[in-house]
Amino acid sequence: MRLWPRGIVPAYPQSALAEYLRVIREHVIMPLERTSVSESCFATAMLVFGAVDGLGKLTHPSSNAGAGDRFKHLLPRLGPNYSALANELWLLRNSLAHNAMNVACFMSKANDAWGEHLEKYGSLIFIHTGRLLSDFKAALDKLEMEFKTNALLFQQAESRLDWGYIDPPGWRNGGIIATPPPGIDFVREK
Repeated sequence: MRLWPRGIVPAYPQSALAEYLRVIREHVIMPLERTSVSESCFATAMLVFGAVDGLGKLTHPSSNAGAGDRFKHLLPRLGPNYSALANELWLLRNSLAHNAMNVACFMSKANDAWGEHLEKYGSLIFIHTGRLLSDFKAALDKLEMEFKTNALLFQQAESRLDWGYIDPPGWRNGGIIATPPPGIDFVREK
């Protein structure tokens, strides 16, 4: 592992990667901490699993790795129990994302269930969505520090992102005219 000699990769603050992580914090973590979105265990799991998917794409050694491999590659960063249940979590993620159904786990956000997180009950696992978010936030903070100090990991992740711009045209439907939103700069995965 090559570390940047002076601590922080010089290009990091203006990078697409820094913007990508800012967007994850703004559109995943912040709503789950400060809005009623967190009332839904389903929504919490989907937002965190979506961010795990995206970060897995940036960190997996192979740029051609499939979605499941990328997802499972990032899970150990959330904690050791995630690795042990990688296959079950991948199946849960797919069930939630593709069928909008939970047929693989118990989900709760109740404070007294914090210690049950990732426990197995027969063929089902228990997901405490508050703990899932907490583990994800800790992993994201550590990963960001790695991006800032490990030039090779930074370059790999940065090479898998691209800046984009949308300048929406005016909208017209019959006699109805609407003002378009302003142009938007954004970061997307390649």
